Amino acid sequence: MGCAIMRKQWLVLVMVLLAFWLIVSEGVDLQHIVVGLALALFTVWFWRDLIDRLPAWPHWQDLVLFGHIVLTVIRFVIQSNIAVAKTILLGSPPVGPVFVVMRPPIESNWGRVLLANCITITPGTVTIDVDPETGQFIVHSLTAEAAAGLFDWQVVQEISNLESWKQRRAKHGVAVSGSHGPDSGRALAGDLRPDGH
Repeated sequence: MGCAIMRKQWLVLVMVLLAFWLIVSEGVDLQHIVVGLALALFTVWFWRDLIDRLPAWPHWQDLVLFGHIVLTVIRFVIQSNIAVAKTILLGSPPVGPVFVVMRPPIESNWGRVLLANCITITPGTVTIDVDPETGQFIVHSLTAEAAAGLFDWQVVQEISNLESWKQRRAKHGVAVSGSHGPDSGRALAGDLRPDGH
């Protein structure tokens, strides 16, 4: 069963890399397909030792929660664009760059990376550093108002909710897998280990 899962992961990776190659090369002819397929196969073969660290297939509820996070971030990006424009053009609120140190209630590495990217793509704020040991964020903000908003930002809560859901599902997967042998437990839990790898 473990070999079948690994072959499936190899195939999916090759297809994703080939699709990416065709998109960036802007050509779908025989030459591009052959070169892209060769590069995809070589890349997957070269990194074969990391295949077992790939995340498992996402559950549909993972996708729903993640989609909600994306929509929330889009809403905040639009609102922040307007706020930054007002700050720059009208001086309301005035520009007052500040550094903020915060410790959001997010424990997994993937959750911290996701939050750091959400902060950075939102106009007016940039993630400067994330301490992997403590989970402490250092964020630069264009205004004190935007900095204060980070401490009760809705996106933080939604990422925390997704993280909690994945942890509950991982515990359930491990419990259920006890009667199926060691390989099936890893297949069910997938990327849901506490360290997020």
